[in-house]
Amino acid sequence: MPHAVLEDNARKALDDAIRFSFDDQKEDGHWAAEVSADVTFTSEYVMFKYAMRLDLEADREDLKKWLLQDQKDDGSWALSPDLPGNNSTTTEAYLALKILGVPRTHPQMLKTQNFMKSHGGVEKVRFFTRFFLSTFGLFPYSAIPQLPAELILMPSSSPLNIYTFSSWARSTLIPILVVRHHEPIYALPNGRSDDNDYLDEIWCNPANKNIPYAPPLSKMFWGAECIEFGFTAIDKLLGQMTFLKHSPLRDLSRRKCVEWLLKHQEKGGDWAGFFPPMHGSLWALILEGFPLDHKAVLLGLEAMERLTVSDDRGKRVPPTVSPVWDTALMMNALCDAGLASDPRVSKAVSWVKDRQLVNDHGDWRVYSENQIPGGWSFEYNNTFYPDVDDTAVVVMSLLKYDPYCISSSSVLNATEWMLGMQNPDGGWGAFDTKNDKLWLHKIPFSDMDSLCDPSSADITGRLLECFGMLLNHHKGSLNNALRQRLVASSGRGIMWLEKDQHSCGGWWGRWGNNFTYGTGNVMRGLVYFSASSLKVREMVRKATRWFESCQNPDGGWGEHLRSYNEPEWIGKGPSTSAQTAWALLSLQPYRPQSDPYLEKGIRWLISNQNVRSKTGSSWPTNVYTATGFPNVLYLGYPYYHHFFSIMALKKYLDGKEQPSYRSIELSNPISRSINQPNILLMVIGSRGDIQVFLNIAKALTKSHGYRVRVATHSCHQNFVESNGIEFYATGGDPSAFAKAFTENPNILYSAVKGEYQILYRSFTLMLQRFWKASIDNEYLQSSEKLPARPFIADGIVSSLSSLTHVHCAEKLQVPLVLASLQPLLTTSEFPNVLTMSKPKFSAGRKFNSYSYFILDLINWLVFGSYLQNLRVNTYGMATVSWTWATYDFWKMSIPHVCLWSPHILPKPVEWDSSTIMAGYSFTEDLEFTPPTDLERFLLVKSPIMLFSFGSASLANPQRLLSMIFEATAKLGFKAVICRSSSDIDNSLFIPDHVYITEEIPHSWILPRVNGFIHHGGAGHTAVGVKNGVPQLIMPFYLDQNFWAVKIKQLRLGPPPLDRRILTTERLQSSLEDLLSRKYKASCDNMASRVSEEKDGACVAAETISRVQRCTETAAGCSIIPSLRAQWKHTASGITLSGAAAACLVSEEVIYWSDLESKRTYNWSDQQAVAQPALLRLMGKFIALICVLLSAILQILRFSTHLGFDKLRTVRIADEFCDPVRQAKIDQGVHDLKYIKQETREQVDITRRVVENWSILHTEAFHRKIGLHLQTNIGKQVGR
Repeated sequence: MPHAVLEDNARKALDDAIRFSFDDQKEDGHWAAEVSADVTFTSEYVMFKYAMRLDLEADREDLKKWLLQDQKDDGSWALSPDLPGNNSTTTEAYLALKILGVPRTHPQMLKTQNFMKSHGGVEKVRFFTRFFLSTFGLFPYSAIPQLPAELILMPSSSPLNIYTFSSWARSTLIPILVVRHHEPIYALPNGRSDDNDYLDEIWCNPANKNIPYAPPLSKMFWGAECIEFGFTAIDKLLGQMTFLKHSPLRDLSRRKCVEWLLKHQEKGGDWAGFFPPMHGSLWALILEGFPLDHKAVLLGLEAMERLTVSDDRGKRVPPTVSPVWDTALMMNALCDAGLASDPRVSKAVSWVKDRQLVNDHGDWRVYSENQIPGGWSFEYNNTFYPDVDDTAVVVMSLLKYDPYCISSSSVLNATEWMLGMQNPDGGWGAFDTKNDKLWLHKIPFSDMDSLCDPSSADITGRLLECFGMLLNHHKGSLNNALRQRLVASSGRGIMWLEKDQHSCGGWWGRWGNNFTYGTGNVMRGLVYFSASSLKVREMVRKATRWFESCQNPDGGWGEHLRSYNEPEWIGKGPSTSAQTAWALLSLQPYRPQSDPYLEKGIRWLISNQNVRSKTGSSWPTNVYTATGFPNVLYLGYPYYHHFFSIMALKKYLDGKEQPSYRSIELSNPISRSINQPNILLMVIGSRGDIQVFLNIAKALTKSHGYRVRVATHSCHQNFVESNGIEFYATGGDPSAFAKAFTENPNILYSAVKGEYQILYRSFTLMLQRFWKASIDNEYLQSSEKLPARPFIADGIVSSLSSLTHVHCAEKLQVPLVLASLQPLLTTSEFPNVLTMSKPKFSAGRKFNSYSYFILDLINWLVFGSYLQNLRVNTYGMATVSWTWATYDFWKMSIPHVCLWSPHILPKPVEWDSSTIMAGYSFTEDLEFTPPTDLERFLLVKSPIMLFSFGSASLANPQRLLSMIFEATAKLGFKAVICRSSSDIDNSLFIPDHVYITEEIPHSWILPRVNGFIHHGGAGHTAVGVKNGVPQLIMPFYLDQNFWAVKIKQLRLGPPPLDRRILTTERLQSSLEDLLSRKYKASCDNMASRVSEEKDGACVAAETISRVQRCTETAAGCSIIPSLRAQWKHTASGITLSGAAAACLVSEEVIYWSDLESKRTYNWSDQQAVAQPALLRLMGKFIALICVLLSAILQILRFSTHLGFDKLRTVRIADEFCDPVRQAKIDQGVHDLKYIKQETREQVDITRRVVENWSILHTEAFHRKIGLHLQTNIGKQVGR
């Protein structure tokens, strides 16, 4: 459809809708359409009149007609036409029809019986249905909760009193307190009985009538439902206290209830303008002895009859009437359509203004004693319960009708009242303030979850729309004090909405269906504040995208009421005119008239306008789009489909383009490429250690889309790169480390003696290069590789041994995840595995705990000074104390992934939830082709032993080989020996029963051997467990001793061998033991358990990804929202991506010095750990001892590495400069070039960035100096 034709059709549709509006206007100027609801209220009307012996004969057929025609095909009655049947509604309708004379054998009644029995029967009805049934003896009163009338006596200052309930609950509950006291039982057509069987045909089991409504106390107790348990226990106790019914206190309570009811009756007889309070109040008064001809009763009965509607469809009872609401919204729509000067609109304005509630009473006053009145209520007669939603709509209508009325008493009083009704959390409820006691929903009779009136997004959005309109009016006067209060109030409201925004981008709708309504209201409110607040723009951007994603193929929008229970229906459902209009009104301020989403929506409205009046037309109203109580009461407001459509059509015809600021949208591939997180893996260790971290890297890359760099020893470069992972060389030789630890296995003793000095220089160089790996943009300085996006780590994953991990993460302000192949966290169950020099746990539990502290202290004594120099001279950060390294660091709750099976080593009780037991990670070498001679060797049917010592350094490999040759020969075994890092003399004679090979995949060879002899490395131990092969361990150092003990304890192999006293006889004996059958069952069982576990690398990758998602900054770039913000303009607070910043700097609009780097993770929060006083005292004492000891050792020329003075003189850089900042600058320049390259023919990126910057910066300037009133609200939100 051409644009001009679409405009003509929209104009015609608008004109038809306007004519329809005036056709439907009442004589006195107002509008009021019938409020549709389910048949519950009509059914209760029938039950009430029958119980009170009021005449039903005149209306009997009309009532039956309405009830029967509203029945669904399956025999049920539903809460709305498009929902399935509801047991409570169906039960009440069925009883009403039987009372009206419809026999149980009627075809439609038979359908109901079938439905009820197939859906749980009367047993499944809600509390209020049970209560009504009890009054006819259909339920025993003992099976429903107690409702003591004494509740009326509780003062308003107490935690539980009638005013802690919402207005609708309060006005309904108080009369029920009286009815519950009297416990009446009325006769039914079959007689009067306290065990009446009148409805037994729709019970599944009538014996269930005596089952209490609340679940058993034991179930609640063991289910930890403490509040519910307490309330239910009190309820059961009250049930035993029958004497209360005849006490003076109960008599006083009843009198107070009656006084309250009489005081709250309107002059016309109404109670709250809502059927349940009317019906209940009349019932209570009659039970208290008020005759039917009493004035209060007569007026109440007249008010209830005024609520009824009769026409050719039958007689029914709507829940309420909505004249003020309908009139105010219709005025809004007609004023938007340019008809403010029409006398018919003026007539409506006069009607509304006369209904402002300036009287001094109202329940809202209980908690707002000094508040000025000035609100409007929803109904004709309801002076006690004005609501802020109606009041806001009326104020907006008055401002649109006459802008100068902004200074009128009507608007000023209403504004004061709305300001006073704001909740402490910043939002607004409907009728009361501070009415947010959600624990009330645990009271036994609460099955609606609607006993209080907390802040809701839809009402808060409406109030912001009203306040925004007040603040932006330029006619009339608004005093400065009131203006400032509106600014502050709006700021608090926006902050509440920011917290309440759903992850989908929308807001839950309390009073309309559902996210479409809530989000629509919020979006119409935020439009007044988005231009001056980056935070609001981000909220709007998310909501806009959500609305766009929810548009139906036909062009409309719809959301099913099922969305309240089923999240998959959020934003989904058949298109309706009301919901389409809400979506259009939300998008129109931010999209141009020609936007395809808007055009499709407008076309849908035009094509579905098919309801005719005398001279005009409207839209179908058969779908309920309003909410009374989610999952309990849904409402149909016919005009919702009408006046919101008028507003949407008029805004479209006005052709209002979005504000001059318009964010730059990049394609998803470009945004993903730039936003792709960079993860740095810091690893120290052998090839086996590297393999597990490579598995994590591949999982992060393939499953989570991250860019991963592995920083480790140069000798692993080919291995890492052959797996397709980016590599960074840190130096260091793992074989040299292995040799040193092999020669000096007692790490504590050797460290104190200074025997590891030879490794010190190599290790500290690695620490420095780990830092460079996090920001170095030269990928091995190789000219052969294409230039990649400059690397800056967005997250660090590290083994504990890298030491600098936490310091790098703190400098970069990125999250850290630790990963270990060995248990290194403090526990009393076993000592620090790095302190074990023998394969046994000989020390006590206290030493086990202390061993971790001792090793941490030694590490700090050895490397502390160097790390301090790194922090000061390289990172530009403050130093930390030794107690930080030995205490605070372990209290940070840094995620720690343990990469071993919990079946091998369960999680110790001291480890908290930040420790994740991930399980083993294995690599399958599916492409391995074995040498032919090896295959032949393995075919001979003899026991085969696999010997593999990994990277362990053997002092005398030839001697060990000779022992292996001799021991296996004596036993008649065959041996496959994998070469280790130690040299094997090629001239050595190899016997026929021995095969020596280079590296061979364990996953291939282990299933073909009978025993596995190795050094006890974590990787070797894991793969042996996986393949169910008995293991004999000959540990060399560190954690190998630990795994050797675990293998023995779990009966997965014989006791470990001590290599220092190894002989051929001992080896022979152990091999013979290894081959015995006593270990095989345990090995097979453990292999089966481990095979069922999820791969540890995948668990680790999921943990890392979860941590990254939790710490990603919520704010995007103000100019290119799809990109992450990396910079903040210091003067204005505008957030910028690297590309946007680079563009502005290149155009000399700003300088890099004007920008500060944005944090993505705040490490200062992590380091705020309170140390025990004893530890602080110890810290000072040990620091003094260390200084004295260092001086003495230097005098004695004793070679140790406390290093307090020597390391202090090490200088990494002559002066401090921030390499992270420079790396981010380089990254931004690269991103800009990349965007220009990818969008050369689509977007003039430079022009758009500069234009948007100019707009945002101007607004920021106004915000700072206070020249633009909207910007003050932005500042409040920013705070």
